[in-house]
Amino acid sequence: MIARVPALLAAAALAFAAPRAGSVAEEEAPERVTSAAVWAPPEEFVAAMHRACDGQRGDFGACFVGEMQKAGAPSPAVAFARRTHDQGYLEIFRATGGPVDVAVARYPFRANENAVIFLVNGSPPMLDVDDPRYLDRDALRGNAVYAGLLRAHPNVAVFPGTRSKAEAIVVSRLSDGGQVLRVPYALTDGCHACARLGDLRLDFDFDAAGRFAGTRVAAVRAASR
Repeated sequence: MIARVPALLAAAALAFAAPRAGSVAEEEAPERVTSAAVWAPPEEFVAAMHRACDGQRGDFGACFVGEMQKAGAPSPAVAFARRTHDQGYLEIFRATGGPVDVAVARYPFRANENAVIFLVNGSPPMLDVDDPRYLDRDALRGNAVYAGLLRAHPNVAVFPGTRSKAEAIVVSRLSDGGQVLRVPYALTDGCHACARLGDLRLDFDFDAAGRFAGTRVAAVRAASR
């Protein structure tokens, strides 16, 4: 994963960002993510890690995970870090009571958006909510509120909403055992620091077995003036 600002969702492109390494883990039957994988780095960890890893000719990510182990990270935390391609660690785990849970990962080397939310323990086993493949582009274009924003602001862009809190994801359990996880996004006037134009909510649908069934544009709201 490269530390960078997510790509803009402009009228012509409609995409969040280039797919991140580890955005969807396709590995065979990985272990379930649980609270045992949560890790809080000791205060001196970042400085010690940079002393050990900066300027290394080898794999910086592997060095980072190695320093996690030296700092006492438990094996489930190390396993989770490796599933992010050695770029982050699990900061918060939220068990939902359904087949799919919520994991907030911290990517300490990124310039922006250091928190990443994964929907875990379903199929796929680790789904990055900011992977562009999950946006229904046609549905977004067809939303009346979004269409109005686009007419007034041709450079409207989508960026991740709150990612540092697992409670930012609204979880609903369906009568058939399936789940809907509603994820927030920010609509801005063309860049990460530009004026906030509104908000987008996407529903991520899963069946009773935790199989991903697709996304839906749940709501688009224009910012009040």
